[in-house]
Amino acid sequence: MPGSGSVKIGAVVATALVLASACSSSDNGSSDDSVAPAGISAEIGALPDAAKKVMEKPEYATARWIYYVSNADTGEVLLANRPDEMIYTGSTAKNFTVASVYDTVGADTRFTTPVYTTAPADAGVVPGNLVLVASGDLALGGRGGLDGKMDHTFYSDTVDHQYGNLAPNARPSTDVGDPLAGVNELARQVAAKGVTRIDGDVVIDTRLWDTYQSNDGPVTPIFVNDNILDVMVTAAAVDGTATIVSSPQTGAYTVVSQVQTVAGDGDTALSIEPDPADPTKLIVSGTIAAGKSQLSVYNVPDAADWARILFIEALGRAGVTVTAPVRAANNESILPASGTFTEDRTVASIESPPVAAMGAMILETSYNAGANAFLCMLAVKAGKTDCLAGIETIYGLVDKAGLNRDAVFVTDGQGGDPASATPRQLAKWMEWARKQPWGDAIVAGQPVLAESGSLAPYGAGTPAAGKVAAKAGTGVALNPTTGRLLANVQSLAGYLTLDDGTVLAFDLAMGGATYPQLYDGLVQAGADVAEVAAAFQQGLSN
Repeated sequence: MPGSGSVKIGAVVATALVLASACSSSDNGSSDDSVAPAGISAEIGALPDAAKKVMEKPEYATARWIYYVSNADTGEVLLANRPDEMIYTGSTAKNFTVASVYDTVGADTRFTTPVYTTAPADAGVVPGNLVLVASGDLALGGRGGLDGKMDHTFYSDTVDHQYGNLAPNARPSTDVGDPLAGVNELARQVAAKGVTRIDGDVVIDTRLWDTYQSNDGPVTPIFVNDNILDVMVTAAAVDGTATIVSSPQTGAYTVVSQVQTVAGDGDTALSIEPDPADPTKLIVSGTIAAGKSQLSVYNVPDAADWARILFIEALGRAGVTVTAPVRAANNESILPASGTFTEDRTVASIESPPVAAMGAMILETSYNAGANAFLCMLAVKAGKTDCLAGIETIYGLVDKAGLNRDAVFVTDGQGGDPASATPRQLAKWMEWARKQPWGDAIVAGQPVLAESGSLAPYGAGTPAAGKVAAKAGTGVALNPTTGRLLANVQSLAGYLTLDDGTVLAFDLAMGGATYPQLYDGLVQAGADVAEVAAAFQQGLSN
């Protein structure tokens, strides 16, 4: 949790799974341009009773509910309340990033990750260096990537491993594929070329874009297991030291358990920190309740160093000897100029899943690093290496979509504070995106109520199940004195499918509610906003 009591979470529903005034362009077919004295549009439509019941809960006495719901084909506004007020987007802003990449890079595009030698092999020995050129592939063969997939475990009963330090039901990435599949395949191809030894170094070339310092840490174009070491902790007998199993299996780190097993009704609280005297030694400490297993994760500090070690280990398994030290730092200073590698020096390559598969994973799991990598892809497509240049592309498409750019405040790829927008602009973006040639991909990638992603826990067995498809966004803060949780925003942006098949675009945002504590507040905010969206779907169907 960053300072000043701020809590940055990609999607409140991810953590819920821990526990089980600008005028815009006119809208076709609508008359919602009448304006109240404060520059706030008059309410359009009748609020469904079920939605009103949620909004009238005591927790929302200090909150505002603002929203905009329109026919996704005609633009007719069916329901709106204060739709031109700016509010934090949270991760709903990922819809701006992902859609922009679909439009600019291409939803069907695949990235090739090649491996080159800097000198020709002589009798199986490469006297120069072996270079893996990072492409921005978010899986590098993991998550079923070699089969064109981006699998994850983000459903009603499990959470993807990226939330392993938040969610007790997070599962390791090995549940959805071999995280080393890509480096193993590259190593296999190198060996198949007859290479038996590398006398130079092994280098990961991450020069595709400049390392982007995001709210969640550095983002480079190389991803192996999401640049995470998974550590599964399993309780021993009470007062005993818990056992641990880390994945992927690697010598990059030595992991030591100092986790005490406590009685079954005791708290489970885990942390992983590097030993100050040896950063390759990770100490897992804390407590775990008897009979429990829980995932904890360590975000590796240098993705290139991590990938280099994993690739060298894969080469060894394939029968290729590397004379350079395995744990040495990745040395990009010895690389030739970018773009000077030649096809005749290619010894291996793999393709990424389609961009649309990566985008769906970003939306369904609220993958912050992936969303920021997508921002970097926009910059690269524009011929730049500064990832923030990708925001220029987003704003170009905001203009193309006919939005009011003054009511869209994009600051990164993930939707971190202070990213903001009005409900009207976000809903109109979803309208526009659906009508594009790649529109099916943006629709299909949204989490679905009672079915997938961050909306999976909600609405099961209700008439709205399967008919709300939307990205969640969250921005919360904790009072350091009282411990109360403030919901700066809890939102959903996406689509509602009415019972007759009509598709609506919508953005729904709640801000200003407070709750007694973090644990309950996160759960309630996510559940209540999902319930209001379901009420919209049913109320407008009748």
